[in-house]
Amino acid sequence: MSTASNRMHIAIAFDENYLTPVYALLTSIFENNQHESIVIHAIATGLAATEQDELKSYVASYASTICYYDIEDSFGRDFVLPPTLWWTASIYYRLLFPLVMAPDIERFVYLDTDIIVLGKLRSLFATDMQGLPVAAVRDFVAARPELGIFEADSYFNSGVLLIDRAQWLARDVTNQAIAFIRTNSELLLYPDQDALNAVLAQSWVKLDSRFNRMFPEIPRDQPRKKLRSVLQETVILHYTTQNKPWSMLGENKLRDLYFRYLKKVPAKYRRRYDDFSWNRHKIRRMLAIRLSELVVDYPALLTPWRRA
Repeated sequence: MSTASNRMHIAIAFDENYLTPVYALLTSIFENNQHESIVIHAIATGLAATEQDELKSYVASYASTICYYDIEDSFGRDFVLPPTLWWTASIYYRLLFPLVMAPDIERFVYLDTDIIVLGKLRSLFATDMQGLPVAAVRDFVAARPELGIFEADSYFNSGVLLIDRAQWLARDVTNQAIAFIRTNSELLLYPDQDALNAVLAQSWVKLDSRFNRMFPEIPRDQPRKKLRSVLQETVILHYTTQNKPWSMLGENKLRDLYFRYLKKVPAKYRRRYDDFSWNRHKIRRMLAIRLSELVVDYPALLTPWRRA
């Protein structure tokens, strides 16, 4: 029998644009953690009532539950958002989870929705938090002195966060981060992530990169069969940068892992690309990307051409 203490609480935040990736993410969690009692906590905006109900039923089919939290529609709308990227105000929702969850939830994992879980999450939940509010994986960002971060490998990626609620609340992280966003918009390159790093500088636990494997760690010049060494210990695969599996021009060679789980979700949400168009330049570029990957995977294909 599961108890509150051994349940794994996982938080996700998204809007209607990310419903398909959410299904793939949840499927990967459930398929690879089948003997765990899992509770999903969701801040989801822009979904129709039927979409919420369908997602709830899907989660229940894996003997798990999902809790929805309502927030003010205006939250985050006046925060800075770089105009050239794909972010929406939903990136700020993660700041609210420690405030809205039930008091008996001591720790939880926040996951971005461009993620696939490939392993068991129990080892992540068992991390020694050392009296700090957050455990995370360092990002591929140099020192950011304007944020109070002066050393390399001291800036974390906020896509995977193990959060100790008591420590988070005691340090008033949510309000501090919001205040930083409002008063330092000119400094923010990765808005919510920068704010959290500024507020938690030197006050976070460094996790092994297997808990948040990102795009720069995936060798582009190696065939897929050799990438098994990268994936062998990977628990969480994070499709960072613009190279999403659902982008026609995405260049992440591990996109197939996303589609493996997408095949298991209800057919109506099994959309492969969210930016497909019959644009000859775009299609030509997509074919060039796929061909270059094929050559890396099967170098023998080039042999006849070399002989000629």
